[in-house]
Amino acid sequence: MSHSKKLFTRFLPSWVLCLVFTLIATYAHSNGFTLKIGVISPKGEGSSSILSGESHEESIKLAFSHLPPLQIGDLQIKLELIPWDDKGNSEKAAEVALHLAYEEQVVAILGPVNSGSTKAVLAKLREQQIDLPVISSLSTAPELTASGSRDKNFFRLIFDDADRMGQYATFIKQEKSKEGEQFFLFLYEDSPYGEGLNQSLKDRFYTPNIVVSSWSNVFQPNCSDSNNQSLVDQDRFSSGACLSEEFKKRLDQSNINNIVLLGDTSGALSIVNELKLAGLATNLDYFFVGSNKRLFDEAPAGSLTIGDPMLDVARAPTTELGNHWRKILDGFEERAKKDRADFIMTAYEAAMVLHSALHIVLNGQSSLPAVTELRSKLLNVLETATFDSLEPWRNISFSQGELDQIPTAPIYRITRGVTREDTLKHHPWIHLSVNSSSPWLETPVEVRLSAYGLESGKLGVFWIDEITSKAYLIEDRIVQFSAGQAVERFNLFKRGRYQFRMLDTPFYPILTETHIESSMTYLISAIAALVGAILVISRQAFTLTDSMIRVLFGIFTGLLLTFLSFYGQQLSSWIPLPSFGNEPIINAMVTGLIGGYLGPHFLVNLVHAWVRRFLITGKSKIPAKL
Repeated sequence: MSHSKKLFTRFLPSWVLCLVFTLIATYAHSNGFTLKIGVISPKGEGSSSILSGESHEESIKLAFSHLPPLQIGDLQIKLELIPWDDKGNSEKAAEVALHLAYEEQVVAILGPVNSGSTKAVLAKLREQQIDLPVISSLSTAPELTASGSRDKNFFRLIFDDADRMGQYATFIKQEKSKEGEQFFLFLYEDSPYGEGLNQSLKDRFYTPNIVVSSWSNVFQPNCSDSNNQSLVDQDRFSSGACLSEEFKKRLDQSNINNIVLLGDTSGALSIVNELKLAGLATNLDYFFVGSNKRLFDEAPAGSLTIGDPMLDVARAPTTELGNHWRKILDGFEERAKKDRADFIMTAYEAAMVLHSALHIVLNGQSSLPAVTELRSKLLNVLETATFDSLEPWRNISFSQGELDQIPTAPIYRITRGVTREDTLKHHPWIHLSVNSSSPWLETPVEVRLSAYGLESGKLGVFWIDEITSKAYLIEDRIVQFSAGQAVERFNLFKRGRYQFRMLDTPFYPILTETHIESSMTYLISAIAALVGAILVISRQAFTLTDSMIRVLFGIFTGLLLTFLSFYGQQLSSWIPLPSFGNEPIINAMVTGLIGGYLGPHFLVNLVHAWVRRFLITGKSKIPAKL
């Protein structure tokens, strides 16, 4: 056996051990860089919100599949979603929240879906004195963010019932005011969600001709469970015999010609079905709340409904944005095996907001903070930072947990298809982009802007402190648009991270952040200048000191010419500065070489002449005798 083979055989066990230890260490290390995020949604048997619950979870999963990984230095951080089913039950939701907080050590909760569950979760966290962000994309009860009662853990990604019902009331008035006096029956679900919708709509409705009843008064007790949300006797329910006698009497004796169903899709459609089977649905117009596929498929033709925020590709103001929305919706259909109408835009945005907030918190960190510290920092960032939304004319920021700019609530007429009835509104906004990285001292950073419905706007550039992640405004300027387009250039001489933002107008960035990084072109320029300087001084006899000085002047001249060729042309178009093509490396080599040739003689002689003149002028002023 050869010497090398003997060594290999001898040390083989050591290599194996090293490999095993390395794998163990890597596994332990990677495990230490996992952040858990809780997702609470109603799913499965017993949940009246199964459609929205499943879509809520799938929309969040889709968002995280699109978002880039987080990092601390060179180490990637794994984000792990921990989904739980609260079955739409508030007590179960509170129990789940404590499990996520204590056992799973999640950094935030996305959800719950139902307002009642959200209230219970917040109350339980408050009771246990747990700081933990709760970001809900569908809880619309106004009291969750009412002045004086908002929990510091809560952030809402959707409008509240008051905002949505205010829009609905205005639309119904426009719809019905031409038909003479109208009488309305409000039927609301026996839940915080239904009660909130009912109160909000009543407070903003245009006529006092309203009769109000809860769903518990519509059905006979033996047709539904204790919550009046799930059917018990399916055969009896589908016969039309489940309506209470008191309700039938009220409907017969009144002049009701409009029924507004305020609650979950399943219960609302059950009521409509019972009215039809009982022969009480003639000449009635229906108004629903919701925008899922089942409602569109089963609601009576001609009905109106106000939906949840959505991505309407047909209303995208640009082809590029429409294609972006279409890709998201296609991804949802493929992943969730559902109709794109079930996609929950605000759940996707909740994931975006949490991801951005984590990025801000972790940026500049040398290690992963403790979970309790991370939760507290997240709460602070959510309160103070501004985030991107899927709608370019709207940024996401919070005031006491409430959105500063709420999304649009679409209104649909349900026919054999679905038609948007709300007016198309053109929101002014600016499309903003910049290269992700820019070489230091090469060219000014170029920001490209496309305006929609605007003639001017104020653009600001911020330098980001890598340690504190605090943004400092270093320059702002008014941008004037020509045919909706503009290009602004910023001369940023300090290395680091910069962000660009519109200060007075909503903007939709492809990328608004750039890193100013060291460039190899100046090293190439210095080498070329060194070669040029050596070639020049080698033709004449100089002392060692003189040679070194002339070489240094050559390198300096080469770097100066390279800088001017990159930067100078942007500073003033009428100054004749050298430039040799669009390739930075070629430009650096040529300008460096020219500087190397000029510096040792021209620049040295020029400096020498000025120094002599200065010294002679200075001596002439000295008196002969003191």
